[in-house]
Amino acid sequence: MRRVWLWKNRLISSIGIIFILPVLVYILITSSLKNILGQSLSGIPYEIWVIPGLIFIISSLGLFPLLYRDFFDLRVHKKVIVNVALAPYEKRNLVGSYIFVAGLEAMIMGLISIFVFAGFTQISLGLMEIFVLFSCLGLYLFLLGNLFISIALIIDTVTTLFLITAMIFTLIFFGNGFIIEFGFFSAEMEAILKWQPISIPFQIFQNYYRSGLFDWKIFSGMFALSGLWVIANGSILKRRLIH
Repeated sequence: MRRVWLWKNRLISSIGIIFILPVLVYILITSSLKNILGQSLSGIPYEIWVIPGLIFIISSLGLFPLLYRDFFDLRVHKKVIVNVALAPYEKRNLVGSYIFVAGLEAMIMGLISIFVFAGFTQISLGLMEIFVLFSCLGLYLFLLGNLFISIALIIDTVTTLFLITAMIFTLIFFGNGFIIEFGFFSAEMEAILKWQPISIPFQIFQNYYRSGLFDWKIFSGMFALSGLWVIANGSILKRRLIH
């Protein structure tokens, strides 16, 4: 309800950002890299292949400020700490609720970006592929949200937080296979990047897109990891509130 209230009070500016962001991302990334890479390793024109990755990137950019505000800014400045401490909910439920709401907003941004990208290029995704895409996107945002929350709870200085966040977004942009395929890296680096948790959901989608096979085992394993991570973040939040 608080997020709905905030949306009502900044509706015009928020809508403007939601539509401007995918345009900016598409122009700066696709218009340049399509002239360098030409097509993906599987032979798909780059401007079409990169669309799912751009959706993941835009959703990532939409997720961070929501969680940063609640778990770092308001915590460090002690504007919300008392209310959270007195709330009659388990701390893991609070963490899960924050991730769910922030992830939902980020997914809506990703959905809107599809329509924006459709104005620039042909999108070769069917309804089932879009469903799988957003299922994997939801899992990815669940994992990434947990990572953002862990960092926001552990760190107390703005400079350190933003340096680490910059490193994470560098990994998101260039090390998750969103805009540069893993096949362009060395074999050793490819193996490392493929097994980092936040890159796995996108690989699940890419595998389904290429072969039509959905890897339920890995998807379920990553979902279980996310749940355990929520519990861990709840424990960290509880200790931070005590101190």
